[in-house]
Formats: sequence, structure tokens, C-alpha cells
Amino acid sequence: MIEIAKLKNGITVITEPSGHYNSAAFGVWVRTGSKNETKENNGISHFIEHMLFKGTSKRNTNDISRETSFLGGNVNAYTSKENTSYYARTLPEYLTRAIDLIGDMISGSLIDEEEMEREKSVVCEEIDMYKDSPDDYVHEMLQKHIWNSHPLGYYISGKKKTVKGFTRQEILDYMNNYYTGENMIISVAGKINRQEAMEAIEKSFGGIRKKGRKTSTCEPGYNKVYIVKKRDIEQVHLNIAFRGASLKSSDRYGYTLLNAIFGSDVNSRLFREIREKNGLTYSVYSYGSSFENAGLFHIYGAMNPEQLNKVYSIMESLIYDLVKEGVTEAELNEAKHQLTVEMTLNRDNVMTKMTGNAKSYMNYGEIIPFRRTIKSLNNVTTEDIKRITDKYIVMEEMSVGLVGPIEKHIKL
Repeated sequence: MIEIAKLKNGITVITEPSGHYNSAAFGVWVRTGSKNETKENNGISHFIEHMLFKGTSKRNTNDISRETSFLGGNVNAYTSKENTSYYARTLPEYLTRAIDLIGDMISGSLIDEEEMEREKSVVCEEIDMYKDSPDDYVHEMLQKHIWNSHPLGYYISGKKKTVKGFTRQEILDYMNNYYTGENMIISVAGKINRQEAMEAIEKSFGGIRKKGRKTSTCEPGYNKVYIVKKRDIEQVHLNIAFRGASLKSSDRYGYTLLNAIFGSDVNSRLFREIREKNGLTYSVYSYGSSFENAGLFHIYGAMNPEQLNKVYSIMESLIYDLVKEGVTEAELNEAKHQLTVEMTLNRDNVMTKMTGNAKSYMNYGEIIPFRRTIKSLNNVTTEDIKRITDKYIVMEEMSVGLVGPIEKHIKL
């Protein structure tokens, strides 16, 4: 049974014991990411994530590395546009050690200036590596220009010039503003003793200050764009985007099914037509990028430059057909079955369960029961899909991003 409690400093703690697992998962979510930054400190959330692995008053960097290995090597973190997360998966008998380690990293990090300078070089290398990944870059590039000056469009890792200028005081000030009790959610799941877990969490996280700065909720505007970045690489990477449903939108279930039918897997219209029937690409799919109060629907493909216009033409034709004709009852039923199977299988993963509980509470203020989610998916009709398509897939608002050896632009 899931229980939700709050520490005195406002941290929400979600626990879900289950004897069916042989492991335990623990995670901390901080409600801050690149969306909460400014042009002057863009990348600071991501940099803090790196720095929290670089030593505390109790552990140096090597101690943290050794402890991570002892716990099974599954201690990690990530930064997104809206959140930063630190998490671990380990054996049940080591759960309290994992809690102590991550709690120490978050509340006791030294933010040593020498370590900062070393880590700036590491992050700058990561930024360069990211720019050398055109499939990722075309996605972020398109979002950046669609959302223009809104922080939701900022690159998560920031720019090298900005990262190199971070000071220790800036890091501490940012953490004081956002790494606070009311901005944190802790989730624990798997083979756990609830009382022991709560005692360990109180010991490691109870000293964090309660209040800080509220996270941003300003909705970004949508700007139609056509962006081209020429790169000396083998393939052209094409990314098309439309407005999409936000995380909190009532359209989210139909939107998920729409994506499944159109392009999310090997049974989709996009994959069958472009890869299976015409053999024009290896990688082609659609996906949604959904956030608290905004979203985008993306269509991506990577191809030989000579195939660009043909691939785009087929994509455009598939989009027009979707808008004009909608989806069939058979397609919708297949998509419902596929998603039900996928989601059911995912529930057998302790990390997925722990993460899902945290994200559900963070986004909706409750843990949405699995059966309710499946029921909501199954209640979607073809008429709902048509309404959602008409709402979001507006050809006049289509944005396009291209990265690669482009000699001639596509014929829009």
C-alpha cells in the first residue's frame, strides 16, 4: 500500500513496500531545472547536479565513488527542464546507506572551488559531446527557437561561456532558493521496511530548510520556426514539431494514443510507410514532449541527404491524412492494447514504480491508480482523437528543424 507523509520541513515522502521485489529504489526530486534559470545562470541546475557528487563534509569524491560501487553502482542523477533527480537502486539491506549517501550529497556538499573548476571542464566536454549528437541537438534546437526567450527553451546544460563563469556563491544562493523542503519529493519503493526508511529519511533530510523560492509556472508562447544548422556529418536529421498537450491537460490520454498510432513504434503509420514500405530511413518516429503547462508533438527522422525531400513529402502526406481522416477503430483498439501491455510490464520494475509515484504526485498532487489510467485510456474514442488532432496538429503552425549536410532546403 502506498503511503504519503510529510516531514516537518515540508518534504513529501512516498513509500510503497512490496515483498515481490528483491531490490529497493530510492529517489529525490527537486522542483527545479533549466526552466527556473535566467540567461545569466542557464545551466546552473545541471552544474549543481554534477557538483553534488564532488564531496561533502563527511565524504570526499573517492568516498562517494566507493560507496556507489558498494551499493551496486546504481546511484545516479539527471537534470531536466523542470526537475533535478538523485536516485539509487540497491539491495534492501543497503537502502538506509543509500538514503544517507544521497542525503549527505544534497545537504552537506562542500561545493569546493577547486572541484568546481575541474567540473566546469567536464561539463564543457559534455556540452561539446551533446552538440555532436545531432538527433538530440535538432530536438533541443527546435524547442529553443519555438519557445524563443522563455526559459523552457533553454538548453539544460547551458552554454560553455556561462558555465565557466559560475561562482561558488551563485551555486549556494541557487540551492538556498530551490533545494528546500517544500520543493522536494522523496519516493521509496520495493522490498523496504517503511518505518526504517522513514527514520533514515528524517535523519538525512530533516535538517533541510523548509521554504525557498517558488518555481516558475509562466506558460511559454508558441512561435512557428524553420531552423537549419549545416553540419559535416553523414545524415540529415529532420525534426517537425506542432503544439502538444501539457502534462496536466485532459487531452493527455488521447494524445498518447494518437502518438502510438502515428509514429511511436514499429506498428505505426510513420514506421510502416517510411521505413518498411519505402526503406528511406533507419530511424523514424514521433514522440511528445510534455511539461507542466506546455507541450510539443515531434516527428523525427534521420536519412541520407538525397532522401530528405522524399521523406519530408511522405511525412507531410501522413500528417495531412491524419488531420483529414482521423484514425480507425481498429487502430485505436490496437494502440490501447499495446499501451496496456507496455504499462503493465513496466510495473514489474522497482525503479519504474518508484519514479512513477514521484512523478504522479509531482504533476497531479496524487498517485493516480494504475486501473484509473488504463480506464482513462480505454475511454478514448476515435472522435476524441479527431478533436485532439484538430486542436494540436495545425499545418499552418508546423515548425521544422534540420541538422546535417544540407545543400538544398526542403520544399515546404
